[in-house]
Amino acid sequence: MGLNYDFYPNPLPDDDGKHKLHARVVPSGTLRTDAIAEMIHGASTLSTADVKGVLTALTCLMADQLSDGYRIHLEGLGYFQLTLSCPPVYSPKEIRAESIQVKSVVFKPEAGMKKKFKALRCVRAKEKRHSHPFSMIEIEEILFKYFINHEYITCREFQRICGLTASTAYLRLKKLISDGKLKQSGLHNSLYMPVKEERPG
Repeated sequence: MGLNYDFYPNPLPDDDGKHKLHARVVPSGTLRTDAIAEMIHGASTLSTADVKGVLTALTCLMADQLSDGYRIHLEGLGYFQLTLSCPPVYSPKEIRAESIQVKSVVFKPEAGMKKKFKALRCVRAKEKRHSHPFSMIEIEEILFKYFINHEYITCREFQRICGLTASTAYLRLKKLISDGKLKQSGLHNSLYMPVKEERPG
């Protein structure tokens, strides 16, 4: 089994206006605490509850110690530390402490951890999981054709016909509703219907 990847366009175009592509891992899914606890339980003598308790305690401890300025090293895994952001200045006198904020938590894997992936084989993903770059006008055109034979559309079907991820589909539907193109209907507002039957233009 290899690591699935696909190509994504760079956010910024080149001087000629074209977007180069870069390879990115296509996630197989998300492993959450319950699943991780079960997997560690299966590979050790620890109970699932014990593993979850340790993971919860580790999360709280890391947050506290990072907040105190410590860099955290988990042997075999790597290093964690906070990064900061602030407006650009020429002198420390130009900025107050209130303008400096925590930007993120960065992780730097150990050399041994990175070495484990040296021989990993990459495979082009068969199923595309990123959104197709349709404009809103193109999406409205797709919906116009769809509603010729359908009274409503679900979010899942909207994802399918427009080639969108779940998060992008949600944002596009929200935009279409705010623009008065669609309205919600059905149980829990899970169905979407056209506000008016006319070709977008």
